[in-house]
Amino acid sequence: MDNENIEQMTEPAEPEIQQEELPEAPDQNDEITALRGELMELKLRLALLSAGAAPEKLDEGVKLAAGLMAADGGEPENAAAEVLREYPHIKLARRVIPQLSAESYGCGDGFAAIRNIFAKK
Repeated sequence: MDNENIEQMTEPAEPEIQQEELPEAPDQNDEITALRGELMELKLRLALLSAGAAPEKLDEGVKLAAGLMAADGGEPENAAAEVLREYPHIKLARRVIPQLSAESYGCGDGFAAIRNIFAKK
């Protein structure tokens, strides 16, 4: 056998690779745009919560703040402050919880106040 035949016998035959149809990858620009939109919504939610918006009114506040940002291109914090100033029903209603404190004989705990109330008959 000559050298050419030996080389042909030792080299493995290359299998034919069939091209399978791959599903088309989503357009990266569309994905980037969607991610930017989600990021802006999260920034608006954070800005509204930091400014004192009620969690149950957050969806409404985000829509209003997004509209303001689209109109004048401002920052999320400024849009959140504007929404809370113009729409006070979105603000968190803070309730004041009354505190009972009746100091007697230098004791400042609540149990001393209760004992003091029931001790006087």
